[in-house]
Amino acid sequence: MASVALQIVSKPLPGADMGKIMTNMKDAAALWRSAGAEVKVYTVSVGEIGNMVFAARWDSYEAYGKSLDKMVGEQSVQALMAKITASGTAEWVRSNLARELPI
Repeated sequence: MASVALQIVSKPLPGADMGKIMTNMKDAAALWRSAGAEVKVYTVSVGEIGNMVFAARWDSYEAYGKSLDKMVGEQSVQALMAKITASGTAEWVRSNLARELPI
């Protein structure tokens, strides 16, 4: 089965409280994990230095879909997104959804 990966790249704003950013990342990771995703957070060391990558992974497209079904319309997800937006700590750079190709 081909795995699926979601990548959300953000850029901390100058002077942003990294404690708030990490709390937001931890809260988001907890929500995605509770919906079935494997989650990791990275900081970029080469290239777009300082950007942060929130990565979620599933073993199949079906598992990804089940996670989304659990999260759509969830009040906790909507509340977290509002909190992250209101924090003013980072800006969205890009998102990618990738499907593994068998080789």
